[in-house]
Amino acid sequence: MKHDERTWWGRGVVLAGLAALFSGAGCDPRAEESAGPEQRTFALTGLAGDTRCGWGDTDCNLCVNGVVSAFNNLRDHGEPLGFHAGGYDLNLAYPSSDHLEGIQRLKSGQGRYFVVSKRDGRSASSAYVAHSVFMESRDTAGQRLRSNRLSYGTSQPEDTSPFSVDRVVAGLGAGDGYKYGGGLQASGNIVALPLEEGPGGGKVVLYDYGDPSNPVWLGTVPGASNAAGTASLTKLDDGHFMLVIGQGDAKTLEFYRSSTPVLSPSTTWEPYDTWTQAEIASGEWGAFQSLNFVTDCGEGRLYLIGTRLGGLRWGAVSDDYAHLYEITLTPNVTIRSVASKHFYCSNDGSRQCNFDAAGGAFVDRDRNLLLYVTEHADDGPGGSVKMMEYRSIFPNAACGYDINQAFVDFYDDSNFSDRGFIFDYADRFQKNWARFSNVDNFNDKASAVRYCIPPGYRVRLYKDSNYSGKTKDLVGTGAPTSVNLNNWGFGDETSAAQWLSF
Repeated sequence: MKHDERTWWGRGVVLAGLAALFSGAGCDPRAEESAGPEQRTFALTGLAGDTRCGWGDTDCNLCVNGVVSAFNNLRDHGEPLGFHAGGYDLNLAYPSSDHLEGIQRLKSGQGRYFVVSKRDGRSASSAYVAHSVFMESRDTAGQRLRSNRLSYGTSQPEDTSPFSVDRVVAGLGAGDGYKYGGGLQASGNIVALPLEEGPGGGKVVLYDYGDPSNPVWLGTVPGASNAAGTASLTKLDDGHFMLVIGQGDAKTLEFYRSSTPVLSPSTTWEPYDTWTQAEIASGEWGAFQSLNFVTDCGEGRLYLIGTRLGGLRWGAVSDDYAHLYEITLTPNVTIRSVASKHFYCSNDGSRQCNFDAAGGAFVDRDRNLLLYVTEHADDGPGGSVKMMEYRSIFPNAACGYDINQAFVDFYDDSNFSDRGFIFDYADRFQKNWARFSNVDNFNDKASAVRYCIPPGYRVRLYKDSNYSGKTKDLVGTGAPTSVNLNNWGFGDETSAAQWLSF
């Protein structure tokens, strides 16, 4: 069905300054890792996304200053996270059909809660289609979480268990015989959870997760088929919501617009359009595990980020990829491929996530784009669930003046690529930084660094372990800085690093 055409008049760009700086533009004269041949901009017509959302708003997501550049400048190697079952029988196994399907970070608890969805083939009385996860150890004030799997005595993150307080705290049972909770999306604390494999057709159930331990039902939106593998939810500029139900592998998308700007069980959802992959060029769309809306601050342009195994027109089918699409909401929905990025779920050891499992985008309080991806089951240390956090190459907006947000990011290759790790000031006591051989086997590996340190502080690099041998200082200027260590005569020589003040 087609909706009446609407005209939306463009608005000026909002929220410039530091946020634009940390989108990655202008931080390095070289182009970042190629995102593929599709990087286009189109005239904005039709409905737009909400750009007025603030961090304290609980029904919408913050916009991003330059979605395309933010996506392209995500670090392709992530930081390991994880959580424990918290006393729940998660009933996860892989390979099997009972595994994690979606993940979304909420604003609740200063951004320390996640909702994860899954398929659970047990009887309705004991099955859960979603769980609330509380990352209690992460005191972030709504920013990136950083790794909760750093240990002074354990070298490899894949061998390190998450902090015990980071755990599942609630389970959501379908209650009506549905077994499959698919790739979901949250708009603030409002979660759109797709359900299938039940007594009826595919559907999306809406919940208010303001209290993640006790989600409140906000209504149900029946789909047009038995399949509802993904759900995408965003708040529009006019205050209403747009919901997308992805049939099966999201090769057919059903668009619905809410009848009211405040969601409740009495809200009706008007069919807006149905889109199929036949409407996009061959090779530009595939089977997606999740599809999440992201809004650009400039004019309210809407984008979808999809996660999957395989790079469509490029990349091996076993590689982990995210794809970015621009969405135009005119009477006919138009979807255009914009960018694609290859990510890595491991550094030195085994996989810590899988883009064919649960993936989800999040915008933090500084308007940084983050991506979270889990493994399929609970195969982590101590029966934990492994996951990764992917963040910007310059991730902390206040690093130039707040020492607690200062960092040094080490890269294996001189062109700022391949594996590495981030040395945050906040985590300076969490690892044995005096011996890089005990930090993910990174001794004599660093060929490049990116750093941001306030004036009055520095990080000293040492050629030998235990803070000895030749040194080189990364001096804080308050500006994001990229350095090829080979140009300093210090490539592949770092064995220790230490935070110092003048």
